[in-house]
Amino acid sequence: MAIGEVSNAVGTVNALPDQFASGGSYASGAMQTHPRFVSQSVRFHCAPTIRMHVVQLAELAAVIAHHGPALLYRHSTVPPEAINSYWTASRVRLDLWHQTLARFNRAKNSGNHYRMRCWWQDHMGVLEEILASELLTRVIAAIAEGSDRAGHRDEFSPIAQAIYLSHLEARNRVQAAILDRRGCTVSDAVRLNRLRCMIERWIDVLIGQLAGHDLELARYGIDIERTTAHAKDYELSVASPTRETIAWLTRASMTDAIRQKVAKNPSLPQANRDVADSALLILRPDLFDSVGNLKSLWMHRIENDSDRTDHMIGEYLRPDVEESPTASAFDMIHAAALSQWFR
Repeated sequence: MAIGEVSNAVGTVNALPDQFASGGSYASGAMQTHPRFVSQSVRFHCAPTIRMHVVQLAELAAVIAHHGPALLYRHSTVPPEAINSYWTASRVRLDLWHQTLARFNRAKNSGNHYRMRCWWQDHMGVLEEILASELLTRVIAAIAEGSDRAGHRDEFSPIAQAIYLSHLEARNRVQAAILDRRGCTVSDAVRLNRLRCMIERWIDVLIGQLAGHDLELARYGIDIERTTAHAKDYELSVASPTRETIAWLTRASMTDAIRQKVAKNPSLPQANRDVADSALLILRPDLFDSVGNLKSLWMHRIENDSDRTDHMIGEYLRPDVEESPTASAFDMIHAAALSQWFR
């Protein structure tokens, strides 16, 4: 997608009335049928309506974090389509969040307690999604940095870092609203704060899996010491035959814990779906086996070693073995060793 199309998509959301940017209207499908939205953004109009919950985004983050070391090991570039799609979908969702939080400021400045209470009742689900979806944002930002650094390039990490920082800004605004508490009941404030604390702990678990492969990625965790501890645990379990079982139980425990603390119905289902679709584009076809399962890190290492072996055998089977790069390198090392020995 071109930069102009990205701007049009973001501008479309900015031009929407307030009622179409709210969580309830978006979830009910009114946004997808608005004439202005349909005329300017064909992508949202043509997409099928799938009610994707933020719990599913958290589960996707766990899957990507589990296979993150394989992504970092391959050192392959992320397709430009995936980068553009992730930028577009994330910016659209961020604009919806900022419009929601801007209405909070307007309600607060009005001094109308009833208006403030209505805002909290209407947008509690959006606040929950801002907090819970931080799992996926941090995981993708960490993978983008690790992949670009390993490949000595600077392609995906600037985009992922910009989305990551914008998400942190929205998260800080939610925390400020919780501390303000005007129009918010004590039970709602406590529930949001407990959700925030739980998400922070799970962030350290997922980032710890990536930090076990690249310790510098531990900075994307909330608590560095806790993230480093999870990274050490991950290193010990890499060769364990129960690694997949541990990952499955971790994912099931996380999704069940989050599901109990968020609203049953999604507030921004289409925005969540677009972000999930863009995140899935990061998983390239070579990461899957013949039956559609994601390959493990050990499988990638075995394939890499077999490719190197095949390459070396192919070089030695050349008609003129002296022209083989491997043979030439071996001769150079052998000559250097002899010169050191007999000097």
